[in-house]
Amino acid sequence: MRILFVYTDINTMGLGARSYHFGIGILSATMKQRGHQVELFYTQNKNQLENIVQVINAFKPDIIGFTADTTQIIYIKKILAKIKCFKKSFTVLGGCHASLYPECLYEIEGLDAICRGEGEETLVELAGSLRDGKDYRGIKGLWIKTENNRVVKNPTRPFISDFDALPFRDYDLFDYQNIINSDYGRLSFMLSRGCPFNCAYCASPTMGRLQEGKYVRFFSVGRAIAELKSLKEKYQFKTVFFADDIFTLNKDYVFTFCEKYKQEIGIPFEVNARIETISADMLSVLKETGCFKIHMGIEHGNEDFRKNILNRSMSNEQIIDAFKKVKEFGIATKSYNIIGFPFETKEIHFDTVALNQKVEPDAHVCYVFQPYPGTKLYDFCRQHNFIAADVFESEIVSRRDTVLNLPSFPRKEIVKCHRNFSYRIYRKKSLRKAIVYKIYYSQYGERLIKILSPVKNLLRNFAMK
Repeated sequence: MRILFVYTDINTMGLGARSYHFGIGILSATMKQRGHQVELFYTQNKNQLENIVQVINAFKPDIIGFTADTTQIIYIKKILAKIKCFKKSFTVLGGCHASLYPECLYEIEGLDAICRGEGEETLVELAGSLRDGKDYRGIKGLWIKTENNRVVKNPTRPFISDFDALPFRDYDLFDYQNIINSDYGRLSFMLSRGCPFNCAYCASPTMGRLQEGKYVRFFSVGRAIAELKSLKEKYQFKTVFFADDIFTLNKDYVFTFCEKYKQEIGIPFEVNARIETISADMLSVLKETGCFKIHMGIEHGNEDFRKNILNRSMSNEQIIDAFKKVKEFGIATKSYNIIGFPFETKEIHFDTVALNQKVEPDAHVCYVFQPYPGTKLYDFCRQHNFIAADVFESEIVSRRDTVLNLPSFPRKEIVKCHRNFSYRIYRKKSLRKAIVYKIYYSQYGERLIKILSPVKNLLRNFAMK
């Protein structure tokens, strides 16, 4: 069977870097392992969507598999409209949006099915059934559109229990060296799936309840090191970013992993951590192993708002102490922040600015809140009429603009505060950094960064001095 994966990465914020999709990578490896042929259509430009017609004509896929979060659904619809003449290809959509809002199957013309939850076993069974001419309408994990726009709603299958049995991810499908080069020589890697916390704005808690079995799983240390060694032999990279939701979740695992990593990989790395997991012994091991930066979520600087609206219970004192501890070990910090939550105001947004000024992160990101179906805050926004009924038809720059209509915080003010967030943090500490960030977060910043991509390493070094 021939499987074409489609990944749109349009109007997303990322300093001009190409993206690697871990889900498609492991799905591709799984399908290749079973003898299927795989191709990828990847684009960051909506003007290139029509190029998929040439790809389909050349590859002649039996299955076209899409993945998308909520912000990309509009582009999936555009693609399906362009390829509706290809009746022989079975079309299926996976990802968080399809998993948590499966009713989208009724709304997306030209889509045959959606996959709910983890897709490896589901896609293998679907491809086998189509190849052998078997009835596929009862496959677990699929909602399938039949005649007269009726839908067969199959139950989900359990989470994959033997995580180590999954093959090494397919990196070649994405021209991975080019992705590394576009991201300052950094390789991204994931050791795990799932997060045990219950943040109100995040889809992960609902994804964790979608299937039976254990949701948070890590590769064994040996399995993870083996895949990293294969990447080290194949690609050229200067640093590693462990993109797991919380790298520091299990202290014993971190200590064992770091011991092996230092012996067999030995490349500087950065990680995501949760404030509550920061401790002196953890930081000591990370520093000794080569960790040079730790990313931590602040999200909002108002303690009551963060606890009552976002369901994040850490105190400002804990946040300040965690950033201080990391710096004491000579490790750089990066903060994650979000603006434009329901019932947020401009005044309490400035609490987020103030807290960042106190912790003085070496780097940061600030995203505009996006209400994802399946999250508590999405339901909250619908109940209070903060989002329009046709919200999924909105074509916005993801994480830079808002789809909400908040009486307490108008769109114009949200966008303005977002663009000035970095400048307000750094203007007293480093005017150079403040100005560079202000340009990047401006209306034309992302476009300018892409134009200047050949010299963006020099720009970053200039900004960070």
